[in-house]
Amino acid sequence: MKWLHVVFLSPNELDSKSVMALPLMVKISPIGATIMPNTAVLAAAEGMPTLDRRRLLLGLAAASTAAAAITAAQPAPAAETAAKPELVALLAELREAKAEKDAAIDAREWLIDEWRHLWPLAPEEITLPGHNEWDSQREVDLAGRSIVRPGEKYARHLRGLENLTRLAESMAGYVEKARTEKNRARALAALANDRRNLRLGQEYYNEIERIKDASGIRAANARIDTAKEEIHRIGEALMAIPASSIACLTVKAEAVEIWVGTMFPFLHKETNFIGWSIHMARDIRNVMGGVS
Repeated sequence: MKWLHVVFLSPNELDSKSVMALPLMVKISPIGATIMPNTAVLAAAEGMPTLDRRRLLLGLAAASTAAAAITAAQPAPAAETAAKPELVALLAELREAKAEKDAAIDAREWLIDEWRHLWPLAPEEITLPGHNEWDSQREVDLAGRSIVRPGEKYARHLRGLENLTRLAESMAGYVEKARTEKNRARALAALANDRRNLRLGQEYYNEIERIKDASGIRAANARIDTAKEEIHRIGEALMAIPASSIACLTVKAEAVEIWVGTMFPFLHKETNFIGWSIHMARDIRNVMGGVS
């Protein structure tokens, strides 16, 4: 940054005793020039005759014109408009990973449709009424989606084999401890029921495991997981590179949209602050037109 000292003199009053001078400081920087008038001179000008005051104002106008010329002469910093090549390359990889993830999901959906009619409902005896949609033991289909039966709000809660086995073993202990024939008969009936439920549970869980093996759903899920991991890896690498232009920000906006859409697809529907990141990324892309 430089300072230029500019002095304007009144040509009709140049003598040894009386000189009307207008000192001005002009600050020059890469973004322009600023006029800094001498406030003492400006204050003194209030008492000047009209002609001298006019000259003073003309001097100020001339100084402003000079400052504008100085500003125009300053070279403007070069603006970077293109996205960094490394960002563009990573975005291309990210798009490929997304395409692979989408293809893997389509393949899994086709597989699920092929096997849907073979997937069994859990026997009533090994289920309990569902109480929320996040129950980790809820009844699901081959895709892992909740099965909500007609007239019910949530998927049924499934009793696992460990739970069914424990119930049967516990009831066997009651049979041994029964002190009367009546209590023993009740315990034996309950034990027979628990063992039947355990057998039903074993048959159900064995069947769904057989379908998972035969259908190839595990390999289909692994393919999707691998694609998601690749999207996360590329996204991390891309975000680690600082943006230096609007084009760079556009690349990052698309990366955010892809990453969030992969890891948290439900955020696309959120209108509160939870979904702001994905909506902001989409807005940036819409305004800037994206990167080809």
